[in-house]
Amino acid sequence: MKKIFLAGIIALMSSAALYAQVGVNTETPNPLTVLDVMKKTDPKGIMVPRMTELERDAIDVSNDSVANSLMIYNTDEDCYNYYSKAQGSWNSVCGGVPKAVFTVENCDAIVVHGSYTQGVALDASDYLTVTVNVTKAGSYTFSGNTSNGYGFTTQGTVLTTGSQSILVPGQGKPVNENQTPGDLVTFTSTGGLVNCTTLRIPVMPPTASFSINCGTAKFNGAYVKNKSLTAANTVTLSVNVTDISTGGSWSVYTNTVNGVSFKGSGMFSTLGQQTITLQGTGTPTTTDPITLTFTTNSKDGAATCNATVSIAIPPMKVLGLGQVDLAGGANYGVFNTLNANAALSAKADNAKMVYDTHNFGILDNSTVKFGDGVSTWLVDPNSGYPTAANVVSALTGPTPPDIVVIGYLYDGNASAANVVQAFATYLQKKGVLLMFCENPTFNQNVMNAVFGGGSVTSAAQDGNALGARYQFPMLNTDPVINGPFGNLGGLFWGEDASTTSDIHTISSNISSQVTVYSTVEGNVTTAGNITAFKHNSLNWIWVGDGGFNSCYDHISTTICPFLIQQTPPYIPVIKPNYSGSNTGMGAGPVYNSIFMANALAWALDRAMNNGINQH
Repeated sequence: MKKIFLAGIIALMSSAALYAQVGVNTETPNPLTVLDVMKKTDPKGIMVPRMTELERDAIDVSNDSVANSLMIYNTDEDCYNYYSKAQGSWNSVCGGVPKAVFTVENCDAIVVHGSYTQGVALDASDYLTVTVNVTKAGSYTFSGNTSNGYGFTTQGTVLTTGSQSILVPGQGKPVNENQTPGDLVTFTSTGGLVNCTTLRIPVMPPTASFSINCGTAKFNGAYVKNKSLTAANTVTLSVNVTDISTGGSWSVYTNTVNGVSFKGSGMFSTLGQQTITLQGTGTPTTTDPITLTFTTNSKDGAATCNATVSIAIPPMKVLGLGQVDLAGGANYGVFNTLNANAALSAKADNAKMVYDTHNFGILDNSTVKFGDGVSTWLVDPNSGYPTAANVVSALTGPTPPDIVVIGYLYDGNASAANVVQAFATYLQKKGVLLMFCENPTFNQNVMNAVFGGGSVTSAAQDGNALGARYQFPMLNTDPVINGPFGNLGGLFWGEDASTTSDIHTISSNISSQVTVYSTVEGNVTTAGNITAFKHNSLNWIWVGDGGFNSCYDHISTTICPFLIQQTPPYIPVIKPNYSGSNTGMGAGPVYNSIFMANALAWALDRAMNNGINQH
């Protein structure tokens, strides 16, 4: 029979002013205690009040001096809690941090990463991403176990409520293959309810020996910033299989870069060169090209190699200035609302080229990856031949165009000073300008506004005449001369209908700031004067012919040097026979459409990566 120290009991039952000790199973309580419970032969413990968290929170602790150090056992948390006056809250004694409360909604909230092969130990690439809905911050443990020699486990702390992701690393080594139905994963968590009882992980049989060739990588589908990848986003690679004697399974995966990754697995049944396909997942977070590292699980040692996937440039706003003649096909300005709203087959030839998604789009075979699948070129409503006020407003307003394209017969609204300065300011703010212009006054005024007054003392329309051919230099590293639509080094562009404008008496600082693309040719007094250039730091290409992109006459040898393939796809092609008059160059092909396509590709890149607007 348990003995209670009688003097202590009597004292407790007497006047509240009396104090004493209580001993349980002892007649000599520890002198430092008010209650001393000693263990005898029958092992038992003591229990403090047990309650749920809701019941605990119903305790009135408003007088925190009285409540300080109050203790209960939290049945929800499965841990002792005590009230702290200093912190003004209930604290847990389980590691000092209360246990978190969260739910995992379903198996779709759990993503399996990596590859799983019989006899191959899991590594850092083998893990789970678990999306949890946290209703109470705190500590947690989370595990996913299989009956096949491996599993996943982690512990940590979530500091805020709401939807969050937990990474759960894997460990162990699959003992047996189990491709179908795969190993069932059983989840446990101190954090709360995991509503997933059907997740299975396929385990491949022993691996083959094989190597991959990233030089053969072909990325399929469209890759657009902030647009989730779909089943169409795959990559195919060539592999060389050398041994399947102990098993023919394979797995190849990539790291995740800027939100994108690829993985795939399967079985080889034969040796030699073969093609494998990996599925892409994720959402690109940038428009920069993404370089991925591909890793194999080859039996003779994992191998890696790198390949790069291009991300599409988002839709761009373009202001097209120049004559609009859709019916006649001249369309010197290239971009205007009339062409933008017409069906592709009804557009002028130069507009067919820029709107054909084989040239600029997100098709697998698009030459320049551009657009979001709905839009590409967003034409500024001021396009065409707007007033001076509208041009200034467009160039200097809060949402300026990413790119401006000038063609015949736009002349800067009679050289209005505010228009000229607007173009200079637009360039200085990193706007992109493709300026095909033969008006001497406008050319001279813009150049002096950009380069400094007096840099160009004269610009005249006295270059070579209609049908002239101008030779491009050999510049293999120049992104326009050697661009995605072809290398124009040593080839020619053609003058349309009139006479080319050229730059006279330029200062030396201009020559050091530009890359000259062509000069006046032949035995004429203006030979050597510049007829086309690209600025080396500003986003500016200038050509002294407003009709550079004229395209309505497909057979003339002196006009319309711009030509495309006349049946879809409307790709840029050479005009095979141009007169070459007044140049001493003789007749031959001209490549205006290919130059324009390369220039637009350059313009998109500059607008994306070093332009006037943030993308």
